[in-house]
Amino acid sequence: MNKKLSGLVAVVALVLVALPLIASCAPAEEAPPAAPAAEVKPDAVWLRCTVAMTGPYAASLLPAAEAMQDAIEIVNRERGGIDGVPWKFEMLDDGGDVAKAIANYEQLRVKEPKSLWMITMGTSGIAEALRERFNEDGIINHMPVGSQASIYPAGNSFCLVISHADAFGFFCDWVAETQPKPIKLALLSWDGSFGRSIMSDECLNYARQKGIEIVATELFGIMDMDVSTQLTKIENAGANWVYTNTLGFGTVVVLKSANALGLQDKIHFAGCHFAVDYDVNRVAGPMGEGFVGVHSVVTWDELDNPYVVERRAAFEAKGLPEENRAQPYLIFRGWMDYETDIYEKAIAEVGWENLDSDALKSQLVKTKDLKLPWTILNYSADKPETNWARMVEFKDGKVLPITDWRKAPDLRSTEYK
Repeated sequence: MNKKLSGLVAVVALVLVALPLIASCAPAEEAPPAAPAAEVKPDAVWLRCTVAMTGPYAASLLPAAEAMQDAIEIVNRERGGIDGVPWKFEMLDDGGDVAKAIANYEQLRVKEPKSLWMITMGTSGIAEALRERFNEDGIINHMPVGSQASIYPAGNSFCLVISHADAFGFFCDWVAETQPKPIKLALLSWDGSFGRSIMSDECLNYARQKGIEIVATELFGIMDMDVSTQLTKIENAGANWVYTNTLGFGTVVVLKSANALGLQDKIHFAGCHFAVDYDVNRVAGPMGEGFVGVHSVVTWDELDNPYVVERRAAFEAKGLPEENRAQPYLIFRGWMDYETDIYEKAIAEVGWENLDSDALKSQLVKTKDLKLPWTILNYSADKPETNWARMVEFKDGKVLPITDWRKAPDLRSTEYK
């Protein structure tokens, strides 16, 4: 073999030996990134409620079951539920009894999948009894309205409409600004946490600051069908205004007794949010003419509001009985849209896997003066109750607004501020 050939063979041999070494020193190819794990969604999101569907509150709250079911069906059909997951609904009757409501809650809270959002509809006493439980168990309670003790100290309980105390302050502002003086006011309410919620020092002192003289404070039992004795005392005290913190049949009892005594031409009558509802207007009829109240949502008679027009058409298409034409059927459609928005915002921020009541609450408290077709909502971490309202009046069988929207004064007890 000549020298050139032997040299070439040697070079080739060296290359063959070096190739594995070079390959072993080369950077390894990066493995393709793993596909992200598919997000696990639940089969349904459950809204569970304890509600007074029998007993003294039934006339006002029984329509709530039909209204909520209808609203959920619409949201599932039109929006596909929450991020493609359908809402489901369960409601248990507590008859307005605190012990029964607590038993219902114990039954509902352990069901799977867990409800992160519940509703209490009935007495303030029920919401008060469960307030701390909602905090401990990581559940949001969104109630239609509540006393201070059902909301504070601020936690997981939120009010859909203006609270009793702030509503009373709203009334004081209106009556002091618009009505002839002097204003001699009597309070006539249920003897319970609901009725007494406007009798705090903050409420009474605010009325006096507005130049309103409190001339009488009278209470009556939730089952009482006549308050003539209380109204006679109120008349003798020189009252020209009466404010009642009742709802439904309680307000009707006040108006019927006033009519029997011939007082409606002598004294003006007013009430809280649920005192100026359609069940009162329908039953009281002409006896309720001129009754005014503080109200946080639209009414069935605002025919210039497209949301109201849509709700009226849906009500009539279903052929529902007239007694169901109350606030639940009107407002729950919008309420469910709002709840769905809150869920979707929370999911976008933390994902389904981290969704809990804290994530929902963090979105709720971002609601700042949110104008919706049916109300205005405003929440904060220290004040989980909206403070927007209007004055409305029973007139010619209708419930009509007599003021524009405005904010109420904050009449929380000092300990909660």
